[in-house]
Order: sequence, then C-alpha cells, then structure tokens
Amino acid sequence: MNLTGQCITGLFVGLLALTVSANETVSEDVTSDFTPAVRAMLAEYGGTAVPALPEPEGWDELDSPVSAAPGRMRTPKNIVVDKPRTRLYIINVFGDTLGRYRVCASREKGQKQGKDDWRTPEGTFRIHGVYNSTDWTYKDTGDKCYGPFFISLITPRFWGIGIHGTNAPYSVPGRRSHGCMRMRNDDIVRVRRMVDKDSRVTVLPDEVSVD
Repeated sequence: MNLTGQCITGLFVGLLALTVSANETVSEDVTSDFTPAVRAMLAEYGGTAVPALPEPEGWDELDSPVSAAPGRMRTPKNIVVDKPRTRLYIINVFGDTLGRYRVCASREKGQKQGKDDWRTPEGTFRIHGVYNSTDWTYKDTGDKCYGPFFISLITPRFWGIGIHGTNAPYSVPGRRSHGCMRMRNDDIVRVRRMVDKDSRVTVLPDEVSVD
C-alpha cells in the first residue's frame, strides 16, 4: 500500500474508531467486511478519555493585577487628566467615556521642571501601583491628607506623583496641589476599581503663553 492509501486508511480507521467509541460496542455485522488488520486495530482502540477540566472555583480570585478571569474579555481603561479644566476622565480603548470626575491639580501651571515646584508632570505615564494611603502623612505637616487610595505614577525624573483622595474635599476642583491630582474620597474609590497596572494616565498640558 502506498503513502496515500495508508493516509486514507488511517483516516477511515480514526473516524470509525470515533463511531465505535460513541456506540461503545460494535456488532459482528458492522465489522464482518473488514480485513483482519482493521479488526485488530479496532480491537486495540481504547476509546477517547473524558477530558479533565479545571474546577471553576476561585476563578474570580486572581492573583494578577492586570488580568481577567479565564474566558472573560477584559477591556483596558485609561485615565485622562485635563489640568486646565480640573477634570479626570476614565476612557476605554474604544474612546468611550466611562466616568468623569473633578480634581484638584497643581497650583502652578506648565510642565514640571524640578522638585517641589508645585507643578504636575504632563504626558502619558504608566501606573506603578495602587496603595492604601489611609494612614499616610504629608512630610511637611504630618497630616493624613491622601485619602483611602494613592495611584502612584511612573514619572521619569520625579517620584511621588499620583492620584489620591484628600482630607480637604473643599479644594476639589481647583489648582492648589503640590503636583499630585487630588480627588474626593468617594471618587478615588470608584476610579481605583476601574483601572489596573495596564492602564495609562495622560495628563493634558496647561495652556501657557510663550513670551
């Protein structure tokens, strides 16, 4: 038998084996016309084992901060901060606005130039992490002023820039911060639930006149 004949025979035997497996038993009438070699192959065929599927329990308790449960589609969400208008938007990859919130941005306008210059960096940044900042205190006053959560940003050349709650909700919206974006505490809780480490944060530039 040539190679083509062997392939056709193998395919036929495989299909027949699946049929035999489904019916569990094969009568003598069905196999009476087969050659001894084919009957021997069918006799040796052990059937298809039942697939072992993983247990679904715990699929919604993933250890990864950037993934979704297996089999579920995850739609990344990004943050856009409009400094001039003191607004923060949650936008998905399709451009849909999922939420808008008031923020308090930096007191001084323009791109951040140096440490403690009261400016917010402009550009697109990755998220370093989201932290429980309930007991964090400000270095100059010792006040617990960061609210329940702090979304820390990776801003090259500078450290400590983020989006967080506040102990001064009257300052939101506004331009009073040292460089971070303040939000009302109930708003930062909502935003924290919508983003992860795959999200990107874009801070739009101030409109600064050039002399």
